Amino acid sequence: MQMRQLGRSGLTVSRMCFGTLTMSPLQRGMTPEEGARLLVHAYDKGVRFLDTADLYGTYPHIKLALKDAPDYVISSKAYVWDRPTAQAALERAYTGIGRDYIDLFMLHEQESLYTLRGHEEALVYLAEQKEKGHIGAVGVSTHFVACVKAAPRFPMIDVIHPLINAGGIGIQDGSREDMEAAIEAARARGIGIFAMKPLGGGHLIGSSREALEYALNSPLLDAIAIGMQSVEEIDADVAMFEGDPTAFERLETLRHRQRHVMVHDWCEGCGKCAERCRQNAIQIVNGRARVDSEKCVFCGYCARACPQFCIKVV
Repeated sequence: MQMRQLGRSGLTVSRMCFGTLTMSPLQRGMTPEEGARLLVHAYDKGVRFLDTADLYGTYPHIKLALKDAPDYVISSKAYVWDRPTAQAALERAYTGIGRDYIDLFMLHEQESLYTLRGHEEALVYLAEQKEKGHIGAVGVSTHFVACVKAAPRFPMIDVIHPLINAGGIGIQDGSREDMEAAIEAARARGIGIFAMKPLGGGHLIGSSREALEYALNSPLLDAIAIGMQSVEEIDADVAMFEGDPTAFERLETLRHRQRHVMVHDWCEGCGKCAERCRQNAIQIVNGRARVDSEKCVFCGYCARACPQFCIKVV
């Protein structure tokens, strides 16, 4: 597995990043033992980078995996805006994975210069923790071009985790070309880039070969986060990153199933999911949540917002 420097962060990561959202309670709902087995298998295949979040609920999976895969570079993120929220999120991460150090900690789902300014106290706190040796690098994750453009204004930001794919699916305020230009400018300032959703949340499965070749061949991306739910999928993804020409056919067979958001009959139409959805993919119609599959990127964040546990990505 090819290793890359993640910008100026000082982190060396595998080009392939294991995105743990797909194993989380928001999506597949794997047990810690099931998730850890996949993480260890990927580690044995050369993967050394994984991504999680305070929201995902996968810290137990990672903690268990680290017993047999101790050298994972771990990226996590949380919705924090000031020193107390950032401190609390870091403590949850330390406790959750059983380490007193996080390689990369990011502000989750940032939108613009104004969002970053509003959350600057949290960025400053994280930068202080980096100086003290408690975290390795500071970053932001985003679906917005405006955030990528604004991030270089904040010297404490080492890494950006942007949504970028061949179809531009899920980018909230521009085209793929707009995001590419913003990423290129950030890279010129030494900021590391690792991409999310190369398959557009599943929308690009029908053209997965073209979508994955776009991500793999892009000079703008240091690493690419991919969610995986089986040993076979891990093996095929690793083969793809290593240049095996048969990998794409194997992946197309494995990923033929289209995902969707299931809304159970007991939905009360409270609107919490619609308020949470950054893609504006959910509306309340006749007292029940209705999902626009063309806008949805199948992140599952709506599921966490539902007080009745009636919505899930399947």
